[in-house]
Amino acid sequence: MTTLDRIGFSSVSLVRQGDHRFYLLTLPSELLAETCFVIAREEDPIKGFQRELDEKRAREIAAYIDSGLGTIPSAIILSAQPDAELEYESSRKSLSFKPIRKSFLIIDGQHRVYGFMLAKKAFRVPVIIYAGLSRRDETRLFIDINSKQKGVRAELLLDIKKLAEYEKDEEALLREIFDIFMQESSSVLYSKLSPSSKAAGKISRSVFNTALKPLVRVFGEKGQNELYEILNAYFIALMEGVLRRHQQEDLLTNVMFFRAACAFFLIVAPKVKDRFGAIYTVDNFHYFLEQVGGSIKASKLKGTGSAYKPIVDLLEEALKSTFQL
Repeated sequence: MTTLDRIGFSSVSLVRQGDHRFYLLTLPSELLAETCFVIAREEDPIKGFQRELDEKRAREIAAYIDSGLGTIPSAIILSAQPDAELEYESSRKSLSFKPIRKSFLIIDGQHRVYGFMLAKKAFRVPVIIYAGLSRRDETRLFIDINSKQKGVRAELLLDIKKLAEYEKDEEALLREIFDIFMQESSSVLYSKLSPSSKAAGKISRSVFNTALKPLVRVFGEKGQNELYEILNAYFIALMEGVLRRHQQEDLLTNVMFFRAACAFFLIVAPKVKDRFGAIYTVDNFHYFLEQVGGSIKASKLKGTGSAYKPIVDLLEEALKSTFQL
């Protein structure tokens, strides 16, 4: 501390990139909460550029920190404002400023800073402080950070959650079913699945989970192997009774059609149970799906579009049209 109205920190690194310079250091989390601010578009349509604060996300960050296991090593990116009177002493590698309410504009990390404010625990946080930026520079930097950074794919996160021991029971079950479909040569989806990335002509793990999640409520106490047998029998019957009949086998790996097919399972499976008991074989599913294939037009199947519910309606209508007393 140099004077009553200034605060200083040592072990600061000065970095120059192009026309800009910034400083690398760590600051106490409570100090960040006291000296940082954002300008949201909702608050100031002219000068604002930040996104609207998601309080739920900030509270999740606070809970993560207070759990004792939380660690957030990524740096908060700030822009020092003129009133902070930021000063750097190269000989001592120290940085000082006035710790006023609006010393720093948050360029990236507003939810983390708000989470720090809500958290009961305090700790030091890595920060990058830019100096001498205009509002135009700040806005451009915000755009660059949020458009050029590439987030981790949902498929990869799902694929590695087991290693991190972050899986919920539902996620674990869907992962196990997916893995069986991927590994078993008897699987109708064999060689048609991609576990950790998106791939043309294949169903990714995230698409698979999204499609099957509504089915979990009817799974009961059945294990992953029994569920695989039931679902695989359904998909085989769908392939033979509908898709192959109209030479549209590739539709099974179309994202929207696959989601529709899984939703349609909830319509077909009760009919199988009513007629044959809880015996979910290929033949029993085929009894109903063959009727769908005979009633539906090939041209309708091709127009899958960008929504899955109309496809479900189409399949259900084809199933109803075969009813006779």
